[in-house]
Order: sequence, then C-alpha cells, then structure tokens
Amino acid sequence: MAIQGKTVKSTKTVRYMGLIYVFILLTILPVISLSVTASENISNTSDVSFTTPQSVEQTITKDTHDYVLEKIILPSESAYIRPGRSINPKILVKNQGGDDIKPELVPVEAWLGDYQLIPVIAGFLPMKGKTAAMFSLRYMIPADINPEGNHLVIKIDPWNTRDENGPGINENTTLALVNIIDKEEEEVIRPSSMLSL
Repeated sequence: MAIQGKTVKSTKTVRYMGLIYVFILLTILPVISLSVTASENISNTSDVSFTTPQSVEQTITKDTHDYVLEKIILPSESAYIRPGRSINPKILVKNQGGDDIKPELVPVEAWLGDYQLIPVIAGFLPMKGKTAAMFSLRYMIPADINPEGNHLVIKIDPWNTRDENGPGINENTTLALVNIIDKEEEEVIRPSSMLSL
C-alpha cells in the first residue's frame, strides 16, 4: 500500500507539474512571439510608417480664414467695352477669420451675364486674419460675348479650393452695367464717371 500511495502522490505531482508547465507555456509563449515580431519590425526597412492619429483639437481649427468681398470698383472706361479688350476691376477683400496659410494665390473668377471672363490677373496673395486689402485684377472680354449690358460678378474661390469655412459672402455684383459695344460705338462714347458698387 505504501508503494501505491507513492504512486498516487507522484501521479498527482506529475499532474500538477503538467498543469504548471501548460500555464507557463501559455503565458510565456505569447511574450516570446511578440518579442520576435517586434524584433522583425525593427529590422524591417519597408516604406510603411505608423503614426498616432491627431487629436480632434488639432484637426479642427476654430479660426479658419473667411473671405468677404466687400466692394468692386471699375474704372470709368469699363462702362463701355468691346470684345477682346481687358477689364480691370479692383476688389476690396476682408478676411474676417484666421490666417490663410495655403501658399498659392486665392483664385477669383469674373462673369458678365452667362459669360466667364478670360483670366489674366485673377487672384491675390493669401491674407492674414482680421485684415482687409484692395487688389487689382485683369480679365479679357471673350470675343463671342453678346453685345449687351451686364453686371460684373466677381467670385472669390468659387470652387472652395482653399477649404474656407465661414459665413462670409465671397461673391459680389456691380450695380452699374458693363456694356459690350462694337468698334464704331467705342469711338462715339466717352464715359466720364467712375463705376462703383
């Protein structure tokens, strides 16, 4: 019976030892495999890089730029103009938001009725926040434009390429008409007043 008791004790001991070995293997094996995976990643020189995501406060800026087209001024010679000539409006722009940090020019489109004018100087440098400035623009009148009077419409960044986010109105229209005339009419007409919004 003594021999059987030792056998029973040794069987229990072996069983407990087996459970301990399984427990140790289950806890150590993942640690070893993670260590090997980390070592492989350190030596891996692939182009893939991992970054931590930016926090919400960094990706949403509360004070983005917000352009407002306050005024359009046309020289008196723009009241009557013929196709192929240039029109030179000046615009008063205010950035009522934060700094515009994009490097390229802010695009500006001009329209007479349904006709988009051909851009020559059609943009301005990005503005700092809470500033205003006057900019001179230049557009060519298309050759196929109808001979009639239309209001000049100016639009700042009409396609929102600068990710502007604000309530400011980026578009304005002249009160006075720009009259498209032919060469004979141009010789007769001599405008004397300044067109202004």
